[in-house]
Amino acid sequence: MENKCGNDIDQTIEYYEINASAFIESTIGADVSGLYKPFEDLLVPGCRILDLGCGSGRDSNYFANKGYDVVAADPSPSMCAQTRSLVNIPVFKMKAEDIQFSNEFDAVWACASLLHVSKDDQTETLRAIGTALKPGGICYCSWKYGDKERVVEERIFVDFTEKSFRKALEKASMFSEEKIWITNDVRISRQDQKWLNVLIKKRADFGQ
Repeated sequence: MENKCGNDIDQTIEYYEINASAFIESTIGADVSGLYKPFEDLLVPGCRILDLGCGSGRDSNYFANKGYDVVAADPSPSMCAQTRSLVNIPVFKMKAEDIQFSNEFDAVWACASLLHVSKDDQTETLRAIGTALKPGGICYCSWKYGDKERVVEERIFVDFTEKSFRKALEKASMFSEEKIWITNDVRISRQDQKWLNVLIKKRADFGQ
């Protein structure tokens, strides 16, 4: 199973390499302002944000233009290059589950990116995010709503419901829950797709 998931994740990265232009075109103009607001309500001006799974660079560009100190990461070289073309920030080529930052960020933004982490690695990835955050740091993340782990068009997808996410969060043991809410996809062609949106805070007793 571990080898299969590993192969599926590599195929997911290859998919984004092959389809980079189409993916960027379909996402860069998506209006996610409704997701920015609850995240920014918990931030302070100039705070340091990790855009984890930066994709088209849309969100990195937005946060940098708002005056935040932004660092981006994505496992796809094409997505890293696209983000660098939009905004002059550090961009690292790495998977979400492989980040190794420590107490560096005030916030992590992982919009529609952790859904490509295998089910078995979700809790450890949340712990890696927790390690990257300063005590009291905020993380936004989102998954398609459901309970499946599947491969669609050569991409691995892991879905979460409130219940299954809370189980993973409890295992990670580093966070408190700030907010969980459901939205529809902002892309007109996919408005019937529901998303689980989550805001969590790193507990102050971790990383002191």
